[in-house]
Amino acid sequence: MVLGLMAFAAAVAITNFASMADRGDSQTSEEILQAAVREARFIAASERTITELRFDKETGSLLISSETADGEPFKLDESFSQNGSAEIVFYLVPPSEGLAPPTDASRTRLETTVVKFAPDRSASPFVAEIDIGSGTPTRMIFDPFSSLLITPK
Repeated sequence: MVLGLMAFAAAVAITNFASMADRGDSQTSEEILQAAVREARFIAASERTITELRFDKETGSLLISSETADGEPFKLDESFSQNGSAEIVFYLVPPSEGLAPPTDASRTRLETTVVKFAPDRSASPFVAEIDIGSGTPTRMIFDPFSSLLITPK
């Protein structure tokens, strides 16, 4: 009976591992962008240097660079390459003034080519817009102190 239970547990573990391995090949552009932001924050903190994240249309990937080293590119699918119509655009969120309410990040149009992360893992508040070439672009508003997404109210 014990051997039967061990065999059953092994079969469940192998099935879960196989499905998780298959999922790794099919990450969405949103998941890849979030992974790149996490990696840029990690490199900035571990190397104690300003790290930059940018979208490179020629290679269709997100690139991380710092003063000391360049990270591995985060490759997106073929629609993001030079021949494709998809792209990722970064926008900075302007700071609010005085006691004014915070700026509506979902409407910002202050475009930038680079998002910078400080050694304390912070960044200027930014929005990433993923345009896959059809339909409405997806806007992702990132918290300046974590890799969490902010949902607009």
